[in-house]
Amino acid sequence: MTATLISQLAPWLLLVDVLIIVVLVPRIVLQRRDSAATLAWVLVIVLFPYLGLLAYWVLGETRLKVRRRRRLNKEKALAASIARIKQELPEDPPRLSLPLGLLRLAETLDGTGPLPGHSVALFDDGSQWFDDLEAHIDDAKNHIHLLFYIWQPDRTGRRIRDALVRAATRGVEVRVLIDDIGSRRARRRFFKPLLAAGGQVERFLPVNLFSRHLPLNFRNHRKIVVIDGKIGYTGGMNVGDEYAGLDENWQDLQVKVLGPVVHEMQIVFCLDWYFTTEEDLCDPKYFPPLGMAGEAWAQLLSSGPADGSWRAIHTLLFGAINLAEKKLWIETPYFVPDPPVLMALCTAALRGVDVRLLLPGRSDHALVLYAGRSFQDELLEAGVRVFELDGIMLHAKALTMDGEFSTVGSANMDQRSFRLNFESNVFFYGDQVARQLEGDFQSRCNQATEITVDTRCNIPTWQRLLEGFARILAPLL
Repeated sequence: MTATLISQLAPWLLLVDVLIIVVLVPRIVLQRRDSAATLAWVLVIVLFPYLGLLAYWVLGETRLKVRRRRRLNKEKALAASIARIKQELPEDPPRLSLPLGLLRLAETLDGTGPLPGHSVALFDDGSQWFDDLEAHIDDAKNHIHLLFYIWQPDRTGRRIRDALVRAATRGVEVRVLIDDIGSRRARRRFFKPLLAAGGQVERFLPVNLFSRHLPLNFRNHRKIVVIDGKIGYTGGMNVGDEYAGLDENWQDLQVKVLGPVVHEMQIVFCLDWYFTTEEDLCDPKYFPPLGMAGEAWAQLLSSGPADGSWRAIHTLLFGAINLAEKKLWIETPYFVPDPPVLMALCTAALRGVDVRLLLPGRSDHALVLYAGRSFQDELLEAGVRVFELDGIMLHAKALTMDGEFSTVGSANMDQRSFRLNFESNVFFYGDQVARQLEGDFQSRCNQATEITVDTRCNIPTWQRLLEGFARILAPLL
């Protein structure tokens, strides 16, 4: 009976196989991924059509075209804020001692470029940052906007939630936007006190098993806080005990910025809020006039599958690596470079630039750790110095170039951050912030183990095999 049923179904199953191949293969080819990824997808779909269909439903899409059109309309509506920022610039700003090509690239990517007049505070201690954040929440007068990838329902999560409840109770507008995957443990019941006080909590791209595409690929990895349109935070820290140093030995970086770039942070939040809720926050009260708060030059760049054709963060980092002349220091928790970034790092080292990578010696994502290690042999051969911080989960995402250019933000040095996640980084031009980041980098390197060619020669065969298999998956990590 079973054999008869199978023989009857076989022609139909074959027909479905052919339909899957005919529909999906042209779609994948038209997406114009890199050739290796395209070939991998085509082979999976041709050889295993049903598995390929499932994989494509979960991981195949790389753009959010419909939502991007809405997003571009909203960007036009917020253009007045950018115009006002430009009007506040000094008539004859001082020249920055950076390659002219890097400055032109920065301006091209967002139409504004670096802006002067910022005060910057760097936090490498999570407990101090949460103290500072809570103090500003308690002082807020008008609104508080928070965007995080992870919000844990633990002591730190409750602490910040309760501070927001106090603010909402006294009439401050509170909006919280969290990623549906990253903050899956913080359910609606956790935020009930904030909702009851009048705050708003929304989830970015909620996972719906019955949607045409399962949006697991498109996660909002940004970490942005804007208070009263005047105080901005960004960096690598989410809301949770591990970031406050209460749960694990965890090191990270966060920056507080005062000055014109806060408006750019606000714009990113407004776009993501509109993207999620279609609530229009294009109101002057969220963009108060900002004077010059300090001497630092800064620029916020965002990128993601709904942020236009140029991957702004990836592009500017790639440009900085290629234009470095003296030193290039990078710390990142997840290092899985694409071929252009890998070649740029090796080339920089080969032409004499002091290139250093500070990476974690352990990771909360073991597959990513081993995939990243698979690149170390060629980096070391080119002259790149590699350090691993043992016993500590390094979560900081920062880069400094020639002591004059630096960045802190949410983007990792991996293909997921560069192509699939919604990310934001603040870039600093001049030596003020770069010096602080270099000091922080050096102090962490002093605690780390330097990986050498001899170190790599002595790793066991099983580890090399694991690294090799992990590297195959690098485009998805």
